[in-house]
Amino acid sequence: MKVSVIGCGVVGKATGQGLRKSGIQSIFCDIDPTKLEGIKAEGCETTQNIEEAIKASEISFICVQTPTFKGRIDLSYVRKAVEQVGKAFREKDDYHLIAVRSTVPPTTTRKKIIPILERYSRLRASKDFGVCYNPEFMREATALEDFLNPWRIVIGQLDQRSGDELERLYSTFNAPKIRASLEEAEMIKYASNTFLATKISFFNEIHAICKKLKLDPNLIAEVTALDPRIGKYGIYGGRPFRGRCLPKDLEAFVSFVKDMKLNPKILDSALSINRRLCREEEIKNRKSP
Repeated sequence: MKVSVIGCGVVGKATGQGLRKSGIQSIFCDIDPTKLEGIKAEGCETTQNIEEAIKASEISFICVQTPTFKGRIDLSYVRKAVEQVGKAFREKDDYHLIAVRSTVPPTTTRKKIIPILERYSRLRASKDFGVCYNPEFMREATALEDFLNPWRIVIGQLDQRSGDELERLYSTFNAPKIRASLEEAEMIKYASNTFLATKISFFNEIHAICKKLKLDPNLIAEVTALDPRIGKYGIYGGRPFRGRCLPKDLEAFVSFVKDMKLNPKILDSALSINRRLCREEEIKNRKSP
């Protein structure tokens, strides 16, 4: 079996390298030659041609970025990649599985990605090709380690065959494998990231209250975290959460929920707390010599 990885940022690179370490051939594809140069130097097969990557593989992972623009998710990179993938396997005779790993809101894979694949490939999902949503739960600093030692593997499947193919790929991984619908898998990813963001904002509020009361916020947080239901991640307040995922995913998901005419007060508050801390940090940095 051979896989192609479309998009070689943190997620794509760790996915392809992790599969290679597990004995599965991988070909990396990206429009950025600089990214590919570093990967090629490590002995990996690379290409800038999606058609070449698709023809050389049986499963393709879509790992392109999904940034936010004015508080909403920008799916333009996903659309572009999916269009090219659809065109690339138009002439393929063999069954091909598309596994989306880019973070996208619930219903995106079924209502946006699959129609684009069908339009550009002139093939039918389920009948001619498979589709899964396979969220990643990797930290940027330890992405490869997290891929090789996952807490869980979530397989959102369009149909039974799609799920079976992807689960077979992960057969050597010692982790719970959860089969779900496409929408459930998409929601699991957002539930995970927005919870972590909310937890950090909660402890930032506790940090501010402790400071006002002249209490030790770290002692309070550390003792609270001894409860195994809570844990230590994100308990040290006084600074906003940043990075590639939590800010954009929380912001995009809040907008997504509001579009459904719901009022996500807790998530909105977590976002507001983080924005306030970001502003305070920026003001403090500007005042520093």
